[in-house]
Amino acid sequence: MPVTSPPGADDAVDDPGPGPADRHPEAERGPESGRRRGGWRLALGVVVVAMAAMWGYVLYLAFGPGRQPPIDRLEDPAFAAAAEDRCADAGHAVGDLPFANQLLTAADRAAVLDQANGIYAGMLDDLDGLAALAPAGDQRDLVQEWLADWRTFLQDRVDYAVALRADPNARLLVSEKGETGRHITGWIDEFALANRMESCATPTDV
Repeated sequence: MPVTSPPGADDAVDDPGPGPADRHPEAERGPESGRRRGGWRLALGVVVVAMAAMWGYVLYLAFGPGRQPPIDRLEDPAFAAAAEDRCADAGHAVGDLPFANQLLTAADRAAVLDQANGIYAGMLDDLDGLAALAPAGDQRDLVQEWLADWRTFLQDRVDYAVALRADPNARLLVSEKGETGRHITGWIDEFALANRMESCATPTDV
């Protein structure tokens, strides 16, 4: 007689049960691997939060209420306001002079430069009189040092006009500020901008 298998016997043979491919990766790694991954995520989160806090503080100092005023900022703005008006008048007067590219010879450029230098010399004389608006002490010393730097630059311009008459290829030679290795114009401009005296920065007419 043919032998018949009991019901369900073929299913038991054909189904070997769950194999390695059917196991979940987390089950293979175990709880220790899960804890390590959680630790790395926590550490990464702490780093991200710390970086965000650091940049937030930097922006607060640079643009927010925590920003520190420039070290050259005058506590009393009276001198700065008066100086800006006077420098603006001088700038307008120099702006009415011919531009260098409108002049045919170096001698012509030197003559116009002489006129501009005379305008700036008068401006500095007036600013000397306004220096008393700055509070006595360190604040006024800053103003007077700045004016002295400006006069040094003006002398550089005068020397340039003289040099142009002898050499059409002469160049403006700007003095350095003491032993700093920097041109004096940088110091003049920093003080002017720190005190919102944009018109009192070094001119660019040469």
